[in-house]
This record gives sequence, structure tokens and C-alpha cells, in this order.
Amino acid sequence: MKKSQLSDKQLEDLLGQMPKIKDHRDSRDIYQNIAHRAEKRRKMPTWVIPGAALAAVLFLAFILSPGLLGNNLTGQQSMDSSFSKGDKSSMNTATSDDSAKKSAVEQGNRLMGDTTNKKINTEEFAAMDKANPYAGLISVYPDELSSKSSQIFTFAIPDQQAMAIVPVSVIRPKDKGKSWIDNYIEIMPKLTEAEWGLTDYYPINANWKYDEATSKLTMDVKQDHPYRYGSAAEVNFVDSMTDNFTDVGIEKLLLTTEGEPGIELGNFGLMKEIPLNAEATKRRAYLFLKVQGLTNPYLVPTKDQHKSIDEAFAQMETGDEKGYLAPSLPDNFKFAQSVTKDKVLELTLSDETKLKEDFMPNLEAILMTASEFEYKGVRFTNPNIDQLGPFNLKEVLPVPLAPNKKVVRE
Repeated sequence: MKKSQLSDKQLEDLLGQMPKIKDHRDSRDIYQNIAHRAEKRRKMPTWVIPGAALAAVLFLAFILSPGLLGNNLTGQQSMDSSFSKGDKSSMNTATSDDSAKKSAVEQGNRLMGDTTNKKINTEEFAAMDKANPYAGLISVYPDELSSKSSQIFTFAIPDQQAMAIVPVSVIRPKDKGKSWIDNYIEIMPKLTEAEWGLTDYYPINANWKYDEATSKLTMDVKQDHPYRYGSAAEVNFVDSMTDNFTDVGIEKLLLTTEGEPGIELGNFGLMKEIPLNAEATKRRAYLFLKVQGLTNPYLVPTKDQHKSIDEAFAQMETGDEKGYLAPSLPDNFKFAQSVTKDKVLELTLSDETKLKEDFMPNLEAILMTASEFEYKGVRFTNPNIDQLGPFNLKEVLPVPLAPNKKVVRE
């Protein structure tokens, strides 16, 4: 039959009489079968598939009219598009499945790692707590310090309002190759005062020279040093240097300006030396300086010295005269009497005094104040509880070595 003997209508009728073929297979099954067979076959030359496709197109163009060809191509394109979408959907589904499996495995590994890390961290923290039960307390206690391998460095730091001087203590390993002042100078830049809610005060911009033979420390500053401007800056400078270098084996702190004797301190005038009198840093009461964002308050000693510890306790109930430092003893804390026996302060509590866990900072203030009066320990009589934090209230409690411990970054 020649193609010229058939009209477009006749071709349409003939094609319409052909039986309909419908493939009920899922597109993913078709794709998997094709992929499975393709793996078994040899790879065909790259020109075979394009060549066959071109021959089929030419054959169809030869036997079909342009109108029908257009219709058939449209239908074929629709079928190709449908198959392509199904093919891509199958591929995307497979990819999604693989990704989901991979994600699940990774998540499982991560969860297992997190669980392991949490377990390790818990064990580490438990070991730390067991090794140092005083870790969460404010002050440094004797059990935290090895006199052979470590030492304490205390830095007097003004608070953010420059209204109080806060002693901050750092424990460091002993370095036999360095002097005390060398270690002190090395620690200064590592202090993070702002993070602690205090004034960024260190390092001191000065040159230091220590004479071991005479136990004299010389501090040499620049002409434009910042400690001469304002009465608060001058007072804080003198108080800080006094607290820093008193009772650490230094007999005198000499002051020079670019090699010349003396430092100009405004209201103080030309000061050539800061007296280091150990007695001036004793017999003080400890009050609270509360800083927003910190769990524990700072323990700050008063400038005033007291004749007795009972007098110091009286100030701990009221705070300082300016009202800036808060009382470190609550109103409901009452003791009937205090007795000294063998360097141990014995406090007999009244029946209405009930100690709770939140009394821990107050207890530390009592212990720190007791250390100022050279007591070796404190014993409570008639407490309503037996244990408070790491302290057994049935026993003599140790007094701290230094207040407000902090850790510096290496």
C-alpha cells in the first residue's frame, strides 16, 4: 500500500481500530527492571542509541502526514514526559530513601556519641566533685591546695562602680624556676575581670623589679600613668597594691616614675612608697557584694578593723556605712554565745536559728571572718542540721585560705 493512497482520516481510523495497550506496572518497577537488565548487558557504543532513535524518527516522518505526525509527536512527548517524570520520581524516591537511611545512621551515631560524651562528662564531673567537694564554694580551702606543688595569688580588683575592692584568688602550680613576682606578672594579663563583673584593671602598666636580698619590690610607671586622675582611682590604686603585696614576703613597695623616685597621685601628692603593714589587713569583717549574673556573692573585707569577732559579726548583720556592701548574716541567724578554745571559735546557735542550704554563702562569710582573727576552725553547737554542703556541722570546720577563687585561662 502506497502512502499516497491513504488520507489522514483513513490513517486515523486504522490506528483507532488497533487494540489498546495499557501497562499496569509501576514506573519504579519499570526503572528497576531496565537498570537490572542494563547491568547484565555489555555497554553498547555511544552512537547506537542516538542512531536508532534517528532512524525511527525518519521512518515515522516518511509514512505519516505532517498533521498526524504532529499529533503523534504530541502524544509521544506526553508519554515521554510522563515516563520521564515517573523515572525521575523513582530516582528521587530512591535518593530520598538512601538519604533517609544515611541520615538515620548518622543520627544514631551522633546520639550514641552524645550519650557516650554525656556519660564521660558525668563521670568526669563526679570525679571532680569527689576529688574537690569545695569546687562550687566561694573561697579556697586547705584541702584544695597542695603546699608543695601549688600556691595562691590574690589580686585586688575594683568593682564596676569603683566603690569596693574585691580580692580575687587564683591557684597556680609552683614554678621553681620563677620567683613569686614573676608568676604574679605572668598571671595579670590572663585575668578576665569583665567576665567576673568587675573593672578591667589588670595588667598594671609598669615595670617590676624585685630584690630578694632586701625583700623590696620596685614598681616603675610612665609619666602618663592612669592612677593619678581622680580621687577614686588614687584610692583604689593604693588599696589594691596594699592588698596585693601585703603578707606575701615583700617588705616594701617602692614607687618610681620612669626611674625617678615617687609617683604623683594627685590628692596623695608624690608617693615614694606604699606601706605594707600586715596588721592593717587583719581583724576585718567580710560583707557581700552581689553582682548580677553571678550565683554567689563576692566576699569583700571591710576597711575598718574590729576589736573582737563579736564586733565583726555585728557589722556583718548591718553591712557597710554607705549601704553599698550587703549584710552577710541574715536576720534569722542568732547565736547565744561565742567561745574561743584552742584557736577554735565555738558558736552556740539559738533554738530559733534554722540553717538551710541557702545559708552556705553566709557560712563562708563567717569562716572567712574567723580567719581574720587567726582562728584555725569554727564549731557550731546546737545546729538543726548535721550537714551543709561539704561541711559536717558536727565537726570543726576549716577556715578558708583566701576568698573569691577564680580560674584563669592558659
